Amino acid sequence: MFDKTILINKVINALQDNGYETFVTHGSFDIVARQDRLILIKTLMNIDSLEESHAMDLKAVSYFLSAHPFIVSIKNNREHLNDETVYSRFDVPVVTPKLMRVMLEDDELVVSHSSKGRHTQEINTFTLKEKRKELGYTLQVLAKQIGISKKAMYEIEKKRVNPQRENAHALERLLGTELALPYEMKFEEPTYIRPKTVFQKIVSREFARLGIDNSTVRSAPFEIIGRESFSIITNLSTTPSEIKKEIEEVRGLANVFSSKTVLISKRYVRTCVEGIPVVSEQELSELQSSKELSEIIDERTY
Repeated sequence: MFDKTILINKVINALQDNGYETFVTHGSFDIVARQDRLILIKTLMNIDSLEESHAMDLKAVSYFLSAHPFIVSIKNNREHLNDETVYSRFDVPVVTPKLMRVMLEDDELVVSHSSKGRHTQEINTFTLKEKRKELGYTLQVLAKQIGISKKAMYEIEKKRVNPQRENAHALERLLGTELALPYEMKFEEPTYIRPKTVFQKIVSREFARLGIDNSTVRSAPFEIIGRESFSIITNLSTTPSEIKKEIEEVRGLANVFSSKTVLISKRYVRTCVEGIPVVSEQELSELQSSKELSEIIDERTY
């Protein structure tokens, strides 16, 4: 029986076969993969079970790490997903395990996109415009030839919308040229999640004061992620002993992320817990710059 464990293993095998270092975690993403780029992957048997909060976490972490987020899934509530289509849930790309492997192996892969039941194709609009003019087509005539409005053709040529897949194919046949662009992994737009607790709000505000752009994270082994001249993953606790069970995971993630990691504690107890530097809330409030925080983290890391 195909289950999530098998799905995760298929994705990991595809990544490792293509030279990626992988790390398995839990929460809003299950797999971290690093090679020449960083990829964060959430795996789900049924994409319709994705929670919006997990998608937002995935987007926020990806933004702060300059990573590429993906959801790898098998089906939705109606049918199995197509191996040649990139779907979208909460603006996160969704692919099948087979398509994930092909993407890693082929930088020139052409796929269609599906969102809210609409299948589209990303095309080279510069080539479209040049070829249209070369063959003497006006926007109105070209639009009529493929059965869409002049306004729709204008929006396509201005790259404001992608054409439906069948219209992209019709344009290629009519103009006698290839227009489809290969799939490109994109970076996330800025994504921020509001603090859920007072302590998260305090630490997030202190990071911002130090010049560290940051966001809280709802479902991950860490609670705040930030970036300035360095990326940082942060856990919060009343006492450091509260997160001992997550320390190994946090250390592993920091290594794959190439990030600094720090535990912000309500009460100053120790300067380090099993290799993770500890900074008290009071100590954080007395710092004047992100450089000072970075130096303390480096001093207390072993």
